[in-house]
Amino acid sequence: MTTHLYRRDGGTYYFRRAIPVALRPMFDGRREWIKTLGTKDRREAKRLLPSFVVAFDKAMEAGTGSGAVERSNKPATVSSAPMPSVPTLGRKSALAGLKVPLIATFDSYAAEQGIKPATATEWRSILKSLVAFVGHDNAAALTVSDIDRWRDALLTEPGRNGKVRTPGTVKRKHLCALRATLAWALEKRYLQSNVAVAVKVRAPKAKKIRDRDFSPDEVLLILSATLNLSAECGHYERLARRWIPWLCSYTGARVNEISQLRGMDIRQVGEIWIINITPEAGTVKNNEARQVPVHPHLIDQGFTAIANAAGERPIFYDIDRVRTSGPSNRYYKKVGERLCAWLRSTVGLTDPHVQPNHGWRHTFKTRAMEAGIPERVADAIQGHAPRSVGQSYGTVSLTAKLRAIKAMPRFIVEEQVTISM
Repeated sequence: MTTHLYRRDGGTYYFRRAIPVALRPMFDGRREWIKTLGTKDRREAKRLLPSFVVAFDKAMEAGTGSGAVERSNKPATVSSAPMPSVPTLGRKSALAGLKVPLIATFDSYAAEQGIKPATATEWRSILKSLVAFVGHDNAAALTVSDIDRWRDALLTEPGRNGKVRTPGTVKRKHLCALRATLAWALEKRYLQSNVAVAVKVRAPKAKKIRDRDFSPDEVLLILSATLNLSAECGHYERLARRWIPWLCSYTGARVNEISQLRGMDIRQVGEIWIINITPEAGTVKNNEARQVPVHPHLIDQGFTAIANAAGERPIFYDIDRVRTSGPSNRYYKKVGERLCAWLRSTVGLTDPHVQPNHGWRHTFKTRAMEAGIPERVADAIQGHAPRSVGQSYGTVSLTAKLRAIKAMPRFIVEEQVTISM
């Protein structure tokens, strides 16, 4: 679509946006939209033009899909289509009072930033709850008072699980999603301010009852259970219970990084067996693949043979039962959730102050320090971001990682251990 900047009789600048033939029926046959830029200064008009063009594109997209564009038989002069407001310098915005659709704005933000599908789905749901609460989908009309009331409701009303949300959850998820979306809209000059910045949640520091890593007895309890599985569980459930705790214990990886593994992600690089933790298989927190050497104890137990048997298919879930393929597939997360439930209900890891899956990351770090492994090497194995600019220089080699992995003592676990419930 072509765009022209012009002025009438030496007055205010306008831009004229041609509408493609295929879209004209959706806009009452209009051939073009004309919109004032609200300024007689050419330099100011040229500065504002890109933001107006982007905003009009979004308005046209909204009109084709939701009927948000007001349609009439009037000549196409100044469009009444809803559009994000663009602030001018030193005076009232030419677009003040017009609509900035919150959900559509978030979708554009998520697409531009490459937000992970699972996070995008969660944040979109959060913003839809705000829209339902305030009764409109206009980010430009949100006030600090609106968000204050929404925050208070979130802190007092039960969520989908029936439990009242913690202040930390509201702060880290709900307000974070809104602030980030409005900040992006402000950056794009669709909004004049980010009202969510002024809203705070006071989250008291949680009491620390115990360390977050597993105790030696808990390690023995979990790993013993993996070697004494009931014959009643299915093939993939059995594989998950048998191997995921061991893989997490010797890699310090996140449980979802392990539950998404495919057989081909375990392979040899030279003479070194490695686990390739890659976003191609599912999700990685920092979107960066990393290679982690396989501990010799896992090789001795036969894990590499299990991986080879899976080939290109996932090891721990049946891909043929996945209804949603691609980045939106959350089935591997269900694997971790079911594993957690098994450890709680059947194995007997009942202490609420330790996480059945995530506890391995803390346990690995503790054992790495005990083994004298340099912190940067341990961070590289676990996928932790560099802690300084200096640490971002150079690469922790596969050889250095293997040396560290081999320094981790083997877990001594006997089969047929009676588990106390």
